[in-house]
Amino acid sequence: MERRGRKFTLSQIHTIQSRVEKWKDTDEMALLVWLILYTKLKMRDLLGWFNNDPVLRCKFLQTHEMDDLMEYANAPRLLPKTHQAYLYQWKRVCNQWFGIQGATFEMLRRKPDGEIKTATTIHTNN
Repeated sequence: MERRGRKFTLSQIHTIQSRVEKWKDTDEMALLVWLILYTKLKMRDLLGWFNNDPVLRCKFLQTHEMDDLMEYANAPRLLPKTHQAYLYQWKRVCNQWFGIQGATFEMLRRKPDGEIKTATTIHTNN
C-alpha cells in the first residue's frame, strides 16, 4: 500500500486535536500525538532527546515559548515505549476512530485535505 502523501482531512485533524487535548494528561498515546501536533518535532526527536533529556526539553520549550508544555519540562522521561509500539497503537486508534488502515505519524505533520492553499501560480501572457 502506498503511504507517501496520505493525509488526514481537516475534520479528522480537528477530531484528533480535540480528543488528544482531553486525554493528554491521562493517556500516553494522546500525549505523544499532542506533542507531535504542537511541537512539530519529528518522532525521532520526540522519542530521542525531547523524551530523555529534561534539560534540552526545557530549553526547547523556553526557546519556542511553549508555555502550555512547561508542565512536562522537568519530567524525567515522558514516553517509555518504542517507536514501533506507538506506531502499532496509533494504527489501531486510527482504524477505530476513522476506519483508516495503515495510518502513520507523518500524516499528522502534513497539511490536511480541505485546507485552503495560500500559494498561487501567476501566469503571464508573453
